[in-house]
Amino acid sequence: MSDVLRIFSGQLTRDRSLAWLIGLHGLALMVAFPLGPQQSRLWHPGVGGVGALVAAFPLAAVIGGLVARRASRLPVDPRALALAGAGGMLATVFSVDYPTFFAARAVAGFIAGISVVSLHRSLTSNGGATPAMAKFSGRVIACGMPVCVLAATLLDWRAVSLPIGVGFALVASRGARIPEQVASRSELPRITREAAPTALGATSARAFVSSAYMTVLSGFLVYNAGHTELHITLGLLTGAAFSLAVPPVLVWLKPHVAPGTLFGGALALAAISLLSLLQLRSGLPAAIAVGLIGGFIAINSARHLGLAGVVLPRLTSGETPTHHAHTCIAHSLGSGLGALFAGAVIYVTPGGQLAGMETMLGCGLAATALALVAGLKAAQPTASPAARAAEAKSRWRVATSLVRSVRTSITRKPETPT
Repeated sequence: MSDVLRIFSGQLTRDRSLAWLIGLHGLALMVAFPLGPQQSRLWHPGVGGVGALVAAFPLAAVIGGLVARRASRLPVDPRALALAGAGGMLATVFSVDYPTFFAARAVAGFIAGISVVSLHRSLTSNGGATPAMAKFSGRVIACGMPVCVLAATLLDWRAVSLPIGVGFALVASRGARIPEQVASRSELPRITREAAPTALGATSARAFVSSAYMTVLSGFLVYNAGHTELHITLGLLTGAAFSLAVPPVLVWLKPHVAPGTLFGGALALAAISLLSLLQLRSGLPAAIAVGLIGGFIAINSARHLGLAGVVLPRLTSGETPTHHAHTCIAHSLGSGLGALFAGAVIYVTPGGQLAGMETMLGCGLAATALALVAGLKAAQPTASPAARAAEAKSRWRVATSLVRSVRTSITRKPETPT
């Protein structure tokens, strides 16, 4: 609450300014997930249209992030980025139909990609990101999502973008100025650690699963489980409460459990959560349905933080912002593909219900297993180049010895009996 008051009193620090910006862009991505029933009722775009609408923001963010990654000599002005974010979100408020809303979401996503990568590039020359900054940006998303969806439920779907746009405008006017020192950099510092590229694959895979399910969960809750859109907000409130409780639990477990084991446990819980979501195909009591969705949201937070615990300790302070920037691009790519996948496999039955959850379950479990393999590989100790060369040489020696022994056994002539 104190940080919310600071945004009005002009007392935001550098870390809080950046955390607000990154959190608001993350919230802008997330708010489209629970609005499927509203969009279906207003514009009848079909399940594929809803999936495309959700995917517009993250896929445009990938393009914006790559542009910011390449145009790294451009100066970074956080206040200008905040104003651009406000403009992108307020454009959705004045959308009048599906095409204009789709275009506004794509523009907002492009701005988000440029902003997030540029902000992390700024952090490489301004002291790096602090753990408190990352924690606070997560709180912005967890606490802002139910507020935005409640506004959309009680008022209008346009109201979901208004508080985010106002938040950007306040950060632009009240946020701290950041000295610009990155104009001389040609690009973000490179990461030489083997764990980082592998972790990006795990990030993209888990984002694929999360986005695919979040795209259609609100529809299953309304059309299959027979609940109202207000129950979507209750599920998000439950998920936000669980998500806020996840970081302290992980901090308590960190000294007692290896990072790879922690990440693997989080993905095991994710697989169990995916299986439980199959129950949304039919009518459920409100408390159970809300609890299933809330638990799914909380487990997403757990596996994200678990993967961060695997990778971040192995990076230097200069490499961490680069990894965060690449993670945002990988996460956006997985989110966009997941939303498109959900729109392709989920369909409406003649009875007006949504079907295709079994197909999503199979692909979701496969992507979860892929994320597990990539995450555990990232958790393995990094060997020196000499050690890797010696290991490869040893394996080659064993393989050639085996081939020679087999060849000798085949070509050897039988001995003449005496």
